[in-house]
Amino acid sequence: MKSLVRFGVILHHMATLAGCAFCLVLLAFPQERSFLGFALLILLTFSQVIASLELIGRWLLGRLDEKEQRMQQSVSRWCEAFGEKTAGRIFAAMLVAMVAFKLALPAALNRI
Repeated sequence: MKSLVRFGVILHHMATLAGCAFCLVLLAFPQERSFLGFALLILLTFSQVIASLELIGRWLLGRLDEKEQRMQQSVSRWCEAFGEKTAGRIFAAMLVAMVAFKLALPAALNRI
């Protein structure tokens, strides 16, 4: 389970940076989108940039392991409550949802 959590944290970091870059690329190439889609894309870009700056700040301060430790504690509590197999499935579902949110939502907002 520890390796799954480590993979999840690394995936989260990569998805954060990729989502930020994806939002910026979508803003750089304007297409015909509604005002609502543009406003939501700006809002998502802002939140992605803030998350990326937080990640860079943690990296510069050498505190990247704190997030992994907190996630490991949460997964350990899930293992106690639901069992290891179910906790692994819940964590995997959360990873899929997180990647979908960070990467697919900007494309969807671009189409509005």
